[in-house]
Amino acid sequence: MISIKKKANIFLIFTILFFVFFYGYYIFQNKGAIKIEDTKNISLSKNSSDSSLGATKFTDVEYKISSQNNHEYVTRGKEAFITKNKPNLIQLNIVNSFTTLKDGSVLNIKSDKAIYNKKTNNIKYYHNVLITNKDKIITSDVDNFYSNKNLIKLERVKYKDEKNLIKGDVVNFNTKTNNLEIHMKNKKDNVYGQRQAKKK
Repeated sequence: MISIKKKANIFLIFTILFFVFFYGYYIFQNKGAIKIEDTKNISLSKNSSDSSLGATKFTDVEYKISSQNNHEYVTRGKEAFITKNKPNLIQLNIVNSFTTLKDGSVLNIKSDKAIYNKKTNNIKYYHNVLITNKDKIITSDVDNFYSNKNLIKLERVKYKDEKNLIKGDVVNFNTKTNNLEIHMKNKKDNVYGQRQAKKK
């Protein structure tokens, strides 16, 4: 027969094991006050969009957009960032786009940054936007390319060729027809134009 002393020892052992198990499980479920940050994601710089979100980085990327008549619009970027919560929007750095126009000449678009929408194929260029075609040079603050309309829309623009210097708020350029329109947002304002002096 088990003595009272042995029963007390057995009870004490079971009690200790119970508390060890209970507190061990509680600590496992509640990991204390230490907060573990996820450091696997690469953060964008402050000058890039969505800087607070992690992103996957790619280098030397190229995207091709083809229309129904096989008209091709190519965009290249030195760097590309894709975030998890906006996978269709690609942040591009050091950007160059080009396409061949109806007359056979090449239209080039360069900018420090751009956002490419994979779903719509639209591209927004910003920071030092420069467009060149033959002797024509266009600088602007922002340039939007609308793929489904074959339209390039620029804001706050300076247009320059061998003969003219023109300033306007908005420029619409159709890459299919080569039609160029320059106008002001306020209809009361006039587009500024100046004849360039001939080079001797």
